[in-house]
Amino acid sequence: MSSHLHLSRLLLRQLDRHPIRALPEAELASYGEAFADFRQAGMLHYRRPEDDLDLCRTGFGDNGELIVEGITAGGHRWLDIDFSAVGAQARRAAGLAGPPLERLSDRVLHLGQPPGDVHRRAFYLVRLFTNANALDIALALKGRSSGTRPVIVTPVARDLALDVGRRLELEGIPVVAAIGLLDEEAAVPVALRLTEAGIPQERPPDALEIDEHAGAALFHRQPLDLEPRHFRVLVALGREASTDCGIVPADALLEELAKSKDQDRQPQQEQVAVSISRIRAALRTAAGTSADSEGQTVRNDRQGGYALMIEKRRVFVD
Repeated sequence: MSSHLHLSRLLLRQLDRHPIRALPEAELASYGEAFADFRQAGMLHYRRPEDDLDLCRTGFGDNGELIVEGITAGGHRWLDIDFSAVGAQARRAAGLAGPPLERLSDRVLHLGQPPGDVHRRAFYLVRLFTNANALDIALALKGRSSGTRPVIVTPVARDLALDVGRRLELEGIPVVAAIGLLDEEAAVPVALRLTEAGIPQERPPDALEIDEHAGAALFHRQPLDLEPRHFRVLVALGREASTDCGIVPADALLEELAKSKDQDRQPQQEQVAVSISRIRAALRTAAGTSADSEGQTVRNDRQGGYALMIEKRRVFVD
């Protein structure tokens, strides 16, 4: 196990206690360069040398009260954990974007969003998430997440009551544990694998997921590389794929091309065929299939229209 991973786990466990536990320097010395990286990221801060606690052997009771056990002969130094700095590092390591890191309370940090995320997820790091406060926190985050879907990341796994868990599911607010998302191969602190965290469970892994607002789409959980005008055609096909007919007339697709901002002149009918070709290629690439494989992702209708050859239960347009 790498030093970065081990120290990240230790930090997350201490972060989710009340109060946030300090760490003795002697316990961290063996982590070498990893310890230096955590310090450089601002996640660990030495207490003032003159702090009386540096001369004491201390502990915490079950209710979080500080217990001073006695004076040590040489004393030792303690390091406090900076909650905001942990969130900032998690944001950097995961490549999150959007509005800057925001501390909403001493328990909640808004981390950010994955760039081009079709699920419009907004990640929040929440410590001390319990049955008593889970719904209040979750609903407050849902209320402030206009246009996005909150995903609550707790430092360690939380054993929530069944009724609380069901209510969170109904509200569409997933709760995931950071300690279970740590990248074991990462050489940086608190590197979380957030790519697939908080994705709605009802969506199959081979689904076509289109976010019209964000201008992004996924197929087989892989992003589709499409120009804006071709993306508009895909949206029209996706919306119609959820009906029994599923066929979009070529004229309707031509109108979608004309609405695109990257279309500098009135499109011609042959450009619809070009868009369909681009969409087919993008879908094949995402699914890992070749052009000569059996089956089509988009078929031509005899009346001059087009239809997605993907089951409607696997097509999601948000």
